[in-house]
Amino acid sequence: MAEKTIIIINLILQCVLIAAVLAAGYLAKIKHQLKAHCLMLRIAIPVQVAAIGAIMLPAMLGYIQRGNRTPFFNAAMLVHHILGLAVVALWVYINLVFQGTIKGFGELKIAMRSTFFLWIIVLLMGIYLYLVTWVL
Repeated sequence: MAEKTIIIINLILQCVLIAAVLAAGYLAKIKHQLKAHCLMLRIAIPVQVAAIGAIMLPAMLGYIQRGNRTPFFNAAMLVHHILGLAVVALWVYINLVFQGTIKGFGELKIAMRSTFFLWIIVLLMGIYLYLVTWVL
């Protein structure tokens, strides 16, 4: 499969995942269905981790090997990947606190909302990287 096709599939997957996260937020905040909220996120994040390992990491390594990108693009790509991994780490933290495995600090809602907004930022950065690479 062509590299651009794989990237487009990933972009579509990321939009589906963010829609799932928005739906999960709706279930928690409006419908007060926390079990369904947690289930949706416990599916979305492993799918995200699989996409990181199968698509995004190889793409990033390909960009690094080619070395024909601007320093700003390379910095944006690095920040995008670091923040994406931070989203996954925060999700793990939230789950461990929620399950009572570890004791959390602060209000869990703040961590949840921060993770959501961070995920949105990462998605927007990913769209920027896509546009710079394949469209502009």
